[in-house]
Amino acid sequence: MGKNSKDNETAGLIGIIGGVLMFLAGVTGAANWAKLGEIAIEVTGQEYLAIVFQILVLIGSLGGLVVILGGLLIHEKIMKGDQKMRVTTGIILITLGAGFGLIGLIIFLVLTFMGKDPMINFLAGIGLGFIGLLMTIVARYKAVI
Repeated sequence: MGKNSKDNETAGLIGIIGGVLMFLAGVTGAANWAKLGEIAIEVTGQEYLAIVFQILVLIGSLGGLVVILGGLLIHEKIMKGDQKMRVTTGIILITLGAGFGLIGLIIFLVLTFMGKDPMINFLAGIGLGFIGLLMTIVARYKAVI
């Protein structure tokens, strides 16, 4: 087993665990995109924005699951096939899932600090999700094509 295989096994496991933590913490971004959509419609009065934000909710709701799938693709012993294509696709999926999760986390933070008891909500929501996001970033950069 070469260095690339070992690196990819490690990156895959880190990505899978990060995706699970994101999923468990709800850092998929779906609820936050929905709240942001409601605010945008209320502020602008443009009802068509509901469709745009529904699409973002759909994509955002898959954040942790997309990261898990990316980790599975990168992991050498779990998925077989053309390494370059498999790892590249895994990296793209982790990047998309982590990106939506990060945007969702930022929206969560903004909405939390606008609400009641911001510090309690902040501390409760940031823990697992933040660790999961950090793990996805590590997995993405540890993967070797």
